[in-house]
Order: sequence, then C-alpha cells, then structure tokens
Amino acid sequence: MALILVVGAGSALLEGVSQTLVAFGHRVVVAGDIAEAANTLGATLPLIAIVEQGELARSDATCQLTLARGGAVVAFQGEEGDADPLPYRLRRTVIAKLQLPLERQRLLALVRYVEDRAHTAGRDAGEDGLAEEFSAW
Repeated sequence: MALILVVGAGSALLEGVSQTLVAFGHRVVVAGDIAEAANTLGATLPLIAIVEQGELARSDATCQLTLARGGAVVAFQGEEGDADPLPYRLRRTVIAKLQLPLERQRLLALVRYVEDRAHTAGRDAGEDGLAEEFSAW
C-alpha cells in the first residue's frame, strides 16, 4: 500500500483522516506544516500528499515537497469554514479539493486511483528511486 503524507493544523481532523487511511492498509505520516513534513520524511517519498488548503496558500514559494513518481497532491479544508483560495500556480498541481471529513469516501477513491495509476504506469513507490518535485511551492 501507499505512503501518504497528511499536512494540516487540525489535530482531531488529521487523526481521523489518518486512522481511516491506516484502516485501509496505507502508511501515513502526519505533519503540522510543509516544512515539518519535509524534515520528517527526509529521503522517503510519499505517493500522495494530502495538504490543508490554507497551508498550500500560506507556504513559501521556495519550499519544495518531493513525491514519488506518479504521485499527487490533494487539498482539503475542514468543517470550520472558508479556506484561503489556492494560488493560481498551484491550481493545476492539485488533483482535487475536498471538504473533510465529509468527503472521506471520495478521498479513499482518489488514493486508490492514484495508486492504481502509478502501478499501471510502472511507477510504484520505491521501484527505481526516481522522484518528482513540485517546485511550484
């Protein structure tokens, strides 16, 4: 199963999302912000980064997050209200914007889709050590 990075500030929401993903057999790394995620992961490459939309909007343009080949970024916002709009340079990078925890089933379907896509294209995580950088951050 895939290694999934979950980044955001709401600890209860992140815990619920990570428990759901773990229950479906995925490995999950949780971080408070993108810089912490980069430090925590080191050389490990997650297939999917699920990042709070506000964190994407706030993150510094020089901050880079490296994903496994065929990986994807999913933006989410919690129930508490409106999120900051995504910067224009990130809108095409993000494959979906979700309202969590309401769209938990859609998140699981997206994870399955990205995992299948990477497997079909021969880009399974860890297969050849190649990485894809999202330098727009």
